[in-house]
Amino acid sequence: MLAAAALTTTLGLVPVSTAQAATQATACQWKKTAWELPAGTNDGFLYGTDGARYGIGITGTMSTRWPYPILNGLGTLWDNGKVVLRLPAGTRVSDVNSAGLVVGDARINGKYTAVKVSPTGTTTALPFNPAWSSSSAYVINNAGDIAGVAGVGTKNVLVVWPAGAPGTYRELPLSGDLLTPTDIDEQGRIVGYTASLGFVTDLNGQGHTLATSGTSGKGTPFAIRDGRVVGGLDDSTGYAEAEWTDQGSLVRTISPHAIEAKAIGGNGTVAGDSFVAPSTTARTVLWRDGVLVDSLPTIPDSFQIKAISTDEKTLIGNELGRPANYTCS
Repeated sequence: MLAAAALTTTLGLVPVSTAQAATQATACQWKKTAWELPAGTNDGFLYGTDGARYGIGITGTMSTRWPYPILNGLGTLWDNGKVVLRLPAGTRVSDVNSAGLVVGDARINGKYTAVKVSPTGTTTALPFNPAWSSSSAYVINNAGDIAGVAGVGTKNVLVVWPAGAPGTYRELPLSGDLLTPTDIDEQGRIVGYTASLGFVTDLNGQGHTLATSGTSGKGTPFAIRDGRVVGGLDDSTGYAEAEWTDQGSLVRTISPHAIEAKAIGGNGTVAGDSFVAPSTTARTVLWRDGVLVDSLPTIPDSFQIKAISTDEKTLIGNELGRPANYTCS
């Protein structure tokens, strides 16, 4: 990895000093709310959230052995931090929308099949092509558009189940190893990555590769809101927080301390991971327009952010074996 000065020159990055960070801190006093765990469990992890009311993840028993998986884990739905549903073993979950509709997969007729689950636990298989070896739903927006992957031969292909055409699916012209949709916005634009590139595409397959700052490496997007894409950029020179347009154009990168962005709020505030001196441990911070505005010094560096609420008053994520949120007061 190159030294910080060389990294900045190579990537055209926006460095922010510790002194700047101190003067740009917001006035928020962040108050923590730890989410409920079901009786008989002591470990939980949030996979997806609508950014407001609902969260979906897994709960079970904490393992004492590396890599510390959750033992006897079951898919779990939270409503305002309270457990309202636990799914049966074999149903894997990944995301939830503002109606409490959960998506994931379950083993049906011997094949992993993409499913949606109502807030009351009714599971419905999504349309399945007999030529597929498997399918799985990864992300859902509030309109009910769902994106996921299907196994076709030796590759995975991107699939959407559009809310506007119930009972149908579309195979989009994107395939590859490690194909992973990571988010979908309310306009139906999907972001994700393969082993070699990051992408943004609409429900009809009109897509773009996320631009990088050089000839090597790739962009890895984690969130999209109203066409604004955020994530990370890494290549042979190092890593950086990155932001793109819905056309895949690189808007900015932040380094040398920033690692990647994980979430974006309704007013454009971006949250992600960065090193903040004098600590040598990366922690969640907030940026706006490429400038560090809150290093969140009162929030432990063990907090891992998943989402920012639309009004940007709530940060939602995981902390020390259970979901939690921090609210601005």
